[in-house]
This record gives sequence, C-alpha cells and structure tokens, in this order.
Amino acid sequence: MSSVRYYAISKCSFTRNIDLDFHLYIMRHAESDSPSSDTSDFDRPINNRGQKDTELIGRWMTMNKYFPDKIISSPARRARQTTELINEKLNFSKMQIEFDKSLYLASFDTLMECFHIYKNNLCSLMIVAHNPGLQHLINYLLYKSVNQTSTSRTFTTSSLAIFEYENRSFDLEADKYSLKEFIQTRELD
Repeated sequence: MSSVRYYAISKCSFTRNIDLDFHLYIMRHAESDSPSSDTSDFDRPINNRGQKDTELIGRWMTMNKYFPDKIISSPARRARQTTELINEKLNFSKMQIEFDKSLYLASFDTLMECFHIYKNNLCSLMIVAHNPGLQHLINYLLYKSVNQTSTSRTFTTSSLAIFEYENRSFDLEADKYSLKEFIQTRELD
C-alpha cells in the first residue's frame, strides 16, 4: 500500500489514497444512562459524557480528514444521536445517512451482512451500532488484520476503529486489510 496521501473531491468523497482503497469505519454509539422504568432500551438518549465524547471523535475525524461516504446506523435513539453529532462535526452535507433497524443490538452475522449489503459503489462506509455484536466484530477484524498483534481490545462507547482495504471491490472476509486507527475518547481528552 502506498503511504502517499492525497485528498480529492470525486465520486469517492475525500479519497485518502491514490490506490482507491476502501475505509471501513466502525463506531459504537455514545454513552447513555442506564435504562429506567419509564424509558425503553431503544429510547435511551446519550448523556452529557456521550455528547462530549462524540464531539471529540467528530473533531478528530475532521482534523484527520476521515469523511465516510455513507453512515449506516442503528435507529435506537443513542445511536441516532451519535450519528447526527458525527455528521454535524464533519460538516459534510453530501454524506448519506441511513437508519437500519437490523443494526439495533445486531449480532456479528448481521453486522457482516450489513457490510456486504451497503459497501457497493462506495469508497468508505461507517457503521454505528451496539455491543456485544460490535465487540465480536472488532475482535474478528483485529485477529485477521495484517498489522495488528492484539486480538482483543475493549470497544467502549464512542470508540472508533478504521480498517483499510486495498481496493473498493474487496471481500470483507477473504481479502487482506489493515487497522488504520483505533480511537477511544480517553486518548483524545
């Protein structure tokens, strides 16, 4: 993979590499308060810490020129709010956002299926969803990544992992890829 970075506005918004690589962004929703008797799990909003953490991640993405072409998010309130805050911080009006009900508490298999469904015709895709499915996915991707030795990292709320595939027509399970970033907000404070 080339280490030359270049930024261009094209069909693939803000492509970072001349190889027409593909960036897969995985983000866990922001922190929310524990469920209460008057709020369902689906309707739990993010709390003040969650808002602050998501804004940090959004600023970091902007500073480092990571702009996903599309965001697919769980429609749960905390995931929706996380997605909206990220989009606000990226200030990127052409970004496509879609809320997919299958991502609410999605399993590993459902998340893998989601990538296969949505990755076509994109240079980058961001998924905003929930644990435990995301934790299983991250462990799997870390295990198969060509540059990562640790296969178990805790995927806390507002964590962001970015994986890079060498080309846009990749097979998520068969092709080689590398971990580009693994960001937790405590690293940004």
